Amino acid sequence: MLKLRNVHKYYNRKRQNEIHVLNDITLSLPSSGLVVLLGPSGSGKTTLLNVIGGLDKIHHGSILFDGHELSKYRSNIWDQIRNRDVGYVFQNYNLLPHLTVYENISFTLNMIGIYDQDEIDRRIDYILERIGMIHYRKRRASQLSGGQQQRVAIARALAKNPKIIIADEPTGNLDSKNTQEIMEIIKAISKFKLVVLVTHEEKLAKY
Repeated sequence: MLKLRNVHKYYNRKRQNEIHVLNDITLSLPSSGLVVLLGPSGSGKTTLLNVIGGLDKIHHGSILFDGHELSKYRSNIWDQIRNRDVGYVFQNYNLLPHLTVYENISFTLNMIGIYDQDEIDRRIDYILERIGMIHYRKRRASQLSGGQQQRVAIARALAKNPKIIIADEPTGNLDSKNTQEIMEIIKAISKFKLVVLVTHEEKLAKY
């Protein structure tokens, strides 16, 4: 479903302090499964994740996503594909703290053009039930623990039914118990969707 061909990415292009972050990267990723990008800080793994998710442009090469060659699209087309087909889970959750769990997820669905209340309720309740957060539906994000916030972040990513989930150090702020629980959720998701996860922890890559 996702292919990178001879991808190159630079920072400070054609300057004295130019950094060749991605050097001739070729990858072919399946439509489902868990792919872990493992490496130390500064190795370019988050840059690669951003390129895969359409947050960063490349300088050379091509990216094929579900039959579309993304490297040839204008930025507004990239935005459409990213909003519709890519779900993001970040280390810092990125929830709106003053909104409830329901409102955080509903807001994301509105952004991709879903306004039908019955459809929104159906999606949110289904996802929250699956991750064990249905009883926190009306709780504000600021009232949740770190592990609970990350569960909601995963629910938010899943609610729009994307084709790929991008997870950037999703357990970086969690203790060992919550890390294990979040990884079990991610592994369950990867049975029917492609999940690309970045981490610097070798132990996490072996879950």
